Amino acid sequence: MGFALKSKMEFCIRSLLCSAVAVAACLVTATGSLQAQDGSEDLPTLEEKKAQLPSFDDLIMSSDTGPYDWLVLNNNTVIEVSPVYPRPDTLTKMAEERSELEKQKGGTRTERDARRNRLEQLRMVQVVLPDNQAEDLELPVTQVSQIISFEKIMLWRVDELLRQGEIAKAYQMLLVVDRRVAGWKESTPRFDGLLLREANLKLEAEEPYAALALMDELAERNLANEQLPVIMGRTIDELIEDATGQNNFKKAQYLISRLSKYFANHGVVQKWTQQFKKLSADKLAVARQLSEAGQFDEASRTALEARRIWSSMSTNQVAEVSRHLSRFQTLRVPVRRFAKDAAVSPVPLEAEARHQELTTVSLFEPSAADELTYYQSSFFDVWDPNDLGREVVFSMKQTKPYFRTQPVLTSNDVAGTLANLLNPDLPTFNPRLGSFVKSFSVRSPDELRVSFNRVPLNLEALFRFPIDSEVTALSPDAKRLSTRFQLTEESSNERVYRRIVPEPDGLIPSQYHVAEIREIKFSDRHAEIQAFRRKEVDIIPHLRPWEIEVFKASGIAFVQQYAIPSTHVIVFNPKSENVRSPQLRRGLSFGVDRESMLKKIILRDDRMKYGRVASAPWHSQSYANSPLVEPPVYDHYLSFLLRLAALEQLRIPLKQEFVAEQKAKTLEAKQEWDEEQFRFDNSEQIKAVAAHIKLPKLRLVCDPDEVAFMAAEKMVDRWKLLGYEIELIPGDQDGQPLSDNQWDMMYRRVQMQEPLLDLWELLLTDTNFDVAKLAGFPDWMRQELINLDYATSFNDAQQRLFKIHRHMAAQAFLIPLWEIDDYVALQRNVAGFMGRPVSVYHDIERWLVKP
Repeated sequence: MGFALKSKMEFCIRSLLCSAVAVAACLVTATGSLQAQDGSEDLPTLEEKKAQLPSFDDLIMSSDTGPYDWLVLNNNTVIEVSPVYPRPDTLTKMAEERSELEKQKGGTRTERDARRNRLEQLRMVQVVLPDNQAEDLELPVTQVSQIISFEKIMLWRVDELLRQGEIAKAYQMLLVVDRRVAGWKESTPRFDGLLLREANLKLEAEEPYAALALMDELAERNLANEQLPVIMGRTIDELIEDATGQNNFKKAQYLISRLSKYFANHGVVQKWTQQFKKLSADKLAVARQLSEAGQFDEASRTALEARRIWSSMSTNQVAEVSRHLSRFQTLRVPVRRFAKDAAVSPVPLEAEARHQELTTVSLFEPSAADELTYYQSSFFDVWDPNDLGREVVFSMKQTKPYFRTQPVLTSNDVAGTLANLLNPDLPTFNPRLGSFVKSFSVRSPDELRVSFNRVPLNLEALFRFPIDSEVTALSPDAKRLSTRFQLTEESSNERVYRRIVPEPDGLIPSQYHVAEIREIKFSDRHAEIQAFRRKEVDIIPHLRPWEIEVFKASGIAFVQQYAIPSTHVIVFNPKSENVRSPQLRRGLSFGVDRESMLKKIILRDDRMKYGRVASAPWHSQSYANSPLVEPPVYDHYLSFLLRLAALEQLRIPLKQEFVAEQKAKTLEAKQEWDEEQFRFDNSEQIKAVAAHIKLPKLRLVCDPDEVAFMAAEKMVDRWKLLGYEIELIPGDQDGQPLSDNQWDMMYRRVQMQEPLLDLWELLLTDTNFDVAKLAGFPDWMRQELINLDYATSFNDAQQRLFKIHRHMAAQAFLIPLWEIDDYVALQRNVAGFMGRPVSVYHDIERWLVKP
């Protein structure tokens, strides 16, 4: 039965005179607007309205243009009206307010009148018909069965959408409801249902972690949901089972913590916690047995496995694991390639330098660097010069610290190696050392005397060689005596180096140092950084320039700067005829926009905080750096002209030959010869004779460093635009090392320790000091390089280096690019390393990896 009257008086009179049926007839007449809206005299029932529930699009549109409520009368018919207030749950809120007012007694007359008026209002429902917004109508509360709000209608549609799997639409509509009625109790179960429904769909699609994310959201919204612990427990149980099968216990523990965060006493949590605790305890017992048997490496590895299986150990278990790990410490290092991996690079790459540093101890090794490089020796106590430096007596150390791995050598061992290096009939012959050393003799097992033809200005740098057993015709293979670590295991993805001489038993745990180094191969930089953050590796040997500030700010690591910056240079093959032309080399140098590439590619920093344009192959603070040499400039026009000059230089011989032939023919015909006029008259013909001559295609080998390779690609692109034809070859490309006739230039990263002795190796791309390779340089340059070894004082050597520096810059015997400050990142549990290391494994024997 429906009522819509203009005034309460009219309603009261009609309600007294009419029966229920008569009143219904009267009200249908009195509500002409309602009839116009509905289109018939019969109002729809609630079941009919629900059967024709508005669509998603209609509801979304109505939420913006004109929401409505359904007024359900006592006869179950429905009138569509504008939103009724208070909302939602209008009738409940009106009844609650009426009950509160009826309980109130007394008060002033004004308060009693106000209370009485409000009670009268609460007996009526104020409604507005959608097509007659200007007129307010009233309806007795007793005649209204329920008021279904617009938001409730939307929730019904949400229920339908969830049943149909329309998750996105259901979520969109729930957000509209939540925006209209924030925190409504009717919305909560729908949100729960939506999240559970979508989680089940993700599980069916085999996306368990996406499903867990939805369960996490449900837990944050309504942890009391009864279905949540069931579905979450089942999902995590299956994931832990899978992780355990893959021995990924870290992942399994993470999953346990994810479930226990919400349900600490869940059966799945209890089940796996007990299982992992038992497995961890069993592993720790095995580690204890291995340690007692003296198998400290296996004990350490087993204890680490126990900790990985279950990290939430008891205090006693943690202490025991720490003892095992301290007794045999492992340093894990991420790398891109291993030493001796097949590579086309004509010179050893960084991997070979790492391997050499780990497996070899030279008589003298660098300890620090600034303008000069300083050296120390693990084998000599004293090396005193006599006869104004023409003779040196070396006193051998009789003992060594317990943490040093190299054996105590005798003077006979050193003498044997010297004999090998000074014998021109052996492959170990060192021409440079031979030019310095006049003779040597063993005074006693503790003393070795060496006489020199001329005074070496840097004795320590000259004696940077390891000690091998003596080589003879009967035993051509030498055994390395001065060793540090040895390669004990290798696979496609990992190499293991261990101390040659283990540290003694019986020390307290804090006295032990790194016993093993594991180099682990990674495919990309992201994987390296991720492994470091997960503490799966202990060091990142070289940070990219744009990573330095990030690591410093994060505080997750020690960030240390290397003592010597990394200098990027392009060196030329001294045996290549293609790069003999100074015009070609200078043209290539002028074609490199160093500052722009340094800012955008190498550093990614306009301030150039960690780098600078280089002017030499040594670092800018080195004593060898001439103050008169400025960094090369970028001039693409000059680079283009120099390319033309280099091309013309190649064509000149053919042109001269053509002119000479024409001259011979003219004189043979007994005619007069005017060469200048001939060249003027036949200039086009002379050009055509050599037009087919082109500049050779140059082959540029690049250091396999990713940043260096990006820079090399940009340089090659710019050179090609200027007319140079260049092929870029990655240095770590699989294959045999390129021979002298297979490459012309190489992009290298160098950290030159001693320019006086190391410049030869860089320019000649050779460690054997082959003087024959100097043939590729002009006579005056060859003489200047040779004269370096004959410098009589430090000032004399410095002036000669200054001169060579100026000539290298003028003739572009190499192309300096930029100098980059190099940094290493180490985990916070790593200690004992140098404050300014010279190399990756500097003084590695004293490093500690704390548990």
